Amino acid sequence: MVIKTPQRELEEEGNVLRLRRRYLILLLLVLPFALAFYGFFSRQQTSPSFPSIPTETQERGKILSRDGTIFAEGPAEQRKYPQGTLAAHVIGFSGKLQKDGSYGLEGLEDTKDALLQNPNDVIITIDPNIQAIVQEELKKTVLNFDAENGSVVILETKTGRILSAASYPEFDPNTQAQISNRAAISNSAFLNHYEPGSVMKPFVVASLLQSGRLSLEEMIDTPMDIKIGEQRYRDVAKHESKLNPWDILRYSSNSGMINMSLGKFSDKELYGWLNHIGFGYAMDTPSIYTRAGLLPATPWVPQDQASRTIGQSITTTTLQLAALYNIFANDGLYLTPYLVEGDTLPEPRRVFSSEIAATMRKMLEYVVQQGHLNSIMPSELNVAGKTGTADSYDTRQGKYIDDYTLSFAGFFPANNPTITMVVSVQKATKATMSTFVSAPLFATIAKDMSALLQPDGTLLVNTNQEISTESQVQQTTTTEVTSQ
Repeated sequence: MVIKTPQRELEEEGNVLRLRRRYLILLLLVLPFALAFYGFFSRQQTSPSFPSIPTETQERGKILSRDGTIFAEGPAEQRKYPQGTLAAHVIGFSGKLQKDGSYGLEGLEDTKDALLQNPNDVIITIDPNIQAIVQEELKKTVLNFDAENGSVVILETKTGRILSAASYPEFDPNTQAQISNRAAISNSAFLNHYEPGSVMKPFVVASLLQSGRLSLEEMIDTPMDIKIGEQRYRDVAKHESKLNPWDILRYSSNSGMINMSLGKFSDKELYGWLNHIGFGYAMDTPSIYTRAGLLPATPWVPQDQASRTIGQSITTTTLQLAALYNIFANDGLYLTPYLVEGDTLPEPRRVFSSEIAATMRKMLEYVVQQGHLNSIMPSELNVAGKTGTADSYDTRQGKYIDDYTLSFAGFFPANNPTITMVVSVQKATKATMSTFVSAPLFATIAKDMSALLQPDGTLLVNTNQEISTESQVQQTTTTEVTSQ
């Protein structure tokens, strides 16, 4: 038998009190959770379904052509591009929400992001049928001649509407994230600037004619080679020792062009005319990312002027060259090229008089009909234009290398142009002359797209599908602008 002492009784009572206190504390801690659970459970008896978490759909307008062909559709992060590679460099692509609140990452998906987010549709000027022809033929040419890249731009002469803009290498925006060669995404038609070569020469001739420094009957010394400073310039085609301006362009005589330029223009005067035409400027094109070509400021030494007269030591882009050749085709007026219907455009700008522009059309028609290009160009289209073969300058090596830019710039029909086109192929390893590369490419595209033209040369457009857009197509008007 255990005898409890007063001390032990006090200890047992203390233990009981401590135990009760622990239970009480535990109850106070558990009770709120129990009540919360009961409340939650009781709500489920009357509201058994949980509210869904809201998700952002990123609604986005379509990108489509005037005939209703859809190039881009669907929400931003699940964007679909039904035409695949067709006009992909122009369309671009979208992705996840960016820090600036946009979804567009390249092309029109980027420049028209705000409009597409609204969401509004964007109607582009690209003709899907012409674009398909251009991309197919450009790809063939680049691959056949083992070239590094190529580009083509086609304008509707009277409006500046971009009917086709193609670059190769090409890519599919549906799978762009998987592309290892990111250079394929580059829109070389708008962004890649290069030295134009002899396609530059008509602008110098037109400037001399407009300034009154040159007559069409004048005979110019045209030796087969000429040395200016430390540089020797040679002609390729055999010709007489004196030629008039018509045949200087026909034979693409470097010596004739240089003698005309150095003999009749100062370096500042030539710079002023090239500047007036548009060389060296970034293009004021809405909805399009472009790069400015290079036109170094004066003073120039005679060698600098000689080189720029024949399209070396000056750079441009395929888009810009098309816009500038369109001056000849469009009666001396510069029209800003545009890619989206309804874009606000600058007023047309007069560069040459309509008389000088008409003369240049005749001269460029003469170049095709009386030269070796006659057998290349489709006779039924009456093409006017000029070839260009330019040395490539390697900025890393700081010198010209044995690679070439091969171009052809022109329009048709020569007497009343409706289509203006420039093609350019860079660093072709299997040919080094534009006569064999760019001119045939121009001819093939022109012939293939002739079936899409009406008898008067204007474009056939299927507009059976009604397209809704809040913006209206701006009609450009030809206004006289005083020449500088």
